[in-house]
Amino acid sequence: MTKETMPENSSTPGKPAFERDLLVQLSRRWGKRVAVKKDELDLDGHFDPDRPDFPERLVPFRDIDAFAEADVDARQRILSASWIAYNMKTTAIENEIILPACRLMLDERVPVRHDEAAVSAIHQTIIDEHYHILMCHNAVGVTRRRRDLGSLHFDPCDWSVVTRREEYLAGLTGLRRDLSDVAFALAAETTINAFLSGLSSDSGIQPMNRITVDMHRRDESGHAVIFRELTVELYRGLAPGERDFFREALAAGLRAFGAPDLAPWVAVAAEGELRVTPEELVGAGRRSPGPGRDTGPLQVLLDDLGLDQGEAEGILSTIAGSGR
Repeated sequence: MTKETMPENSSTPGKPAFERDLLVQLSRRWGKRVAVKKDELDLDGHFDPDRPDFPERLVPFRDIDAFAEADVDARQRILSASWIAYNMKTTAIENEIILPACRLMLDERVPVRHDEAAVSAIHQTIIDEHYHILMCHNAVGVTRRRRDLGSLHFDPCDWSVVTRREEYLAGLTGLRRDLSDVAFALAAETTINAFLSGLSSDSGIQPMNRITVDMHRRDESGHAVIFRELTVELYRGLAPGERDFFREALAAGLRAFGAPDLAPWVAVAAEGELRVTPEELVGAGRRSPGPGRDTGPLQVLLDDLGLDQGEAEGILSTIAGSGR
């Protein structure tokens, strides 16, 4: 857990139990720590037209000859389109995976904590995620306008993690469907911070973009703790067979987040007038894997779940090199 999200006095033995509760402390400090409570960022004021909008090292076809041979204008246009793609994928994940899981955990039929602190933390997370979607929308709007990319759009189903979640849920009902929804959201919230940290600390890219991602990153640090606290109790209350299923669903979620996105990056390349095929993207991904996902919060979670070393290593091994 980062210093920013470590609640004060979380292990102070003299405090009453409710004051040592992580969800109590996070929900109490919500107004001081989250992006939605901060002053709105002046996006145009932080826009530098001479800076690239996205790191070249994160473009999955960066080692393809056509990209290396492209002129400066084409490469810059591709990087601007990449920034739009990043935000559209983030929006799809928030809308299609995180928010449904949050709303689900408010339902009494799902055996997570439903005390005052837990319900407050979930509602606060829902507000945060909606605000992240607005942040993405606003940042993309500036980029579309300033870089003349108004025609570039992506469907939520363009992203592999969204379609893989739908495929995994197909045919599931009742508790197992609910567990799968929570597991996929947990995979997102416990592994995203390394990618966000790398993007938000890249001083070579557009200041507007870097600051926007950093605001998102700070919130996600807290969300990892909230999801961990909620799902540990959920897991411990499950029957052995359902525990096995939950671990399998978590591993499936991690694999889904590591799956390559093909059609969106074909579209990004086309903005620079490059023809990149899905097969070339798959090959490029094998040669140069994307950024690794953060395993620290996930390792803490697996330890809290009480998994033995073999079970934990089996889940951790599913993490591939792709970021949100």
